[in-house]
Amino acid sequence: MGRASIACSLISANLWLGSGAVLGQSAAAVSLRALIATPDLYANRPITVIGRFRGRIGYDQGAAGFPPNRSRWNFLLNAEDTEVWVSGIRPAGWDFDLDPSSPSDARTGAWLEVTGTVRMTRRAGRSCNAGPVCRNVWIEASDLRSARAPSASGPGLTPRPPLQSPTVVFNDPINDEAGVAPSTAIRLQFSRPMIPETFSEHIRIAYTSGQALDASPIPQFSATYSDATRSLAITFASPLAGRQSVRVELLEGIVAANGRPFEPWGFVFRTGD
Repeated sequence: MGRASIACSLISANLWLGSGAVLGQSAAAVSLRALIATPDLYANRPITVIGRFRGRIGYDQGAAGFPPNRSRWNFLLNAEDTEVWVSGIRPAGWDFDLDPSSPSDARTGAWLEVTGTVRMTRRAGRSCNAGPVCRNVWIEASDLRSARAPSASGPGLTPRPPLQSPTVVFNDPINDEAGVAPSTAIRLQFSRPMIPETFSEHIRIAYTSGQALDASPIPQFSATYSDATRSLAITFASPLAGRQSVRVELLEGIVAANGRPFEPWGFVFRTGD
């Protein structure tokens, strides 16, 4: 079985602040799912949001969308497939103390109520003349506390569908495909955003057809996750053996960004000459 290394290529998701809150001196209650269409409406205004703590493991602090003040406590807050950066405050209180660099804290995903001021900048570049994808949005927090998961309805909140577990929606090669080039790369796409570091040590690739005792094992491989396309690319250090059946397995322990576990899954293909 080959040994894997994991690389993370992430593009931070943009969040939108949607209508439905009453503007004023006090913080407006806004759901993360309602962050749609008009972040300008809330720019430089106080809001309160509820979401799950997701830390910042695997996120490049120099990437687009990351808060510019580079606080050591910057972390992501998410609900379903929506996430926003929170900056400037330590995620700790009388009944919790969370570490943005801790994978276990990110996987646990404690619910937090965050109050702060919405900040927004526009990305530079010819391709970013207008439109929401060219905005960076984050919350400059002034207060946070532990919270329960939002109820189905409430001030600023919309009904919440059940969190869905991630599945593989595309794989190349396909299951039982024959004649695959030994130099192939394996590509998978997921139905939900994933936590990149959970792929580490949870990918198994092996030959399933009989081999001589002195036959070469599966070459070393690396896996690179792209948040922008929810896809995983697995590449090998050298070509696979020809005329061999190869099984690819994703094992228990892989987790989606919404906290739902990925059910173990696999497929088989056969290499050509």
